[in-house]
Amino acid sequence: MAAFIKLEDSPMFQKQVCSLESMADELKSRCQTLTEGSIKYRTALGESYNADNSFADSLEAFGCGLDDPISASIGGPVMSKFINAFRELASYKELLCSQVEHVLIDRLMHFTSVDLQDAKESRQRFDKAMAGYSQAREKFVSLKKNTPEDVVVVLEELFCLRTIYLDAVLPLCLPLYEESMFPVT
Repeated sequence: MAAFIKLEDSPMFQKQVCSLESMADELKSRCQTLTEGSIKYRTALGESYNADNSFADSLEAFGCGLDDPISASIGGPVMSKFINAFRELASYKELLCSQVEHVLIDRLMHFTSVDLQDAKESRQRFDKAMAGYSQAREKFVSLKKNTPEDVVVVLEELFCLRTIYLDAVLPLCLPLYEESMFPVT
């Protein structure tokens, strides 16, 4: 958050916020691309798992068994090593498929649907608070200085809206900054 120290509502602050929002949007599109690729990879792994098991079943059906004399004459004991190897490969592909699902896809989906959405909602709250604060400032500037009671009321309103505005700045900047620095946890 060092990038936001003493910027308040300056053009530089607005530029920083826009820059972080554009970085968050690009990060979202990259995450969506990676999610789509991960889903395709998971599907291919599932198909490869099925193919390995199917081929191992075919080899097993061809070899019949270790006690069969025909199986022994065509290399049944050697085929059983291949069958075991294909089953082991299939189990590794199944494990990899589940890891792609849980580690990549689930986290990326959560990031794009929850974390980035929180950042957008923070921006909406910030814009609303900024609009209220701007209206109060305009009201204060347009006040005639000869009515002290009105000045006190408007000053109190201005102070209250400024507090609301400043309270909206951190929730806006913090998620954008964190997501630009630490994209996926």
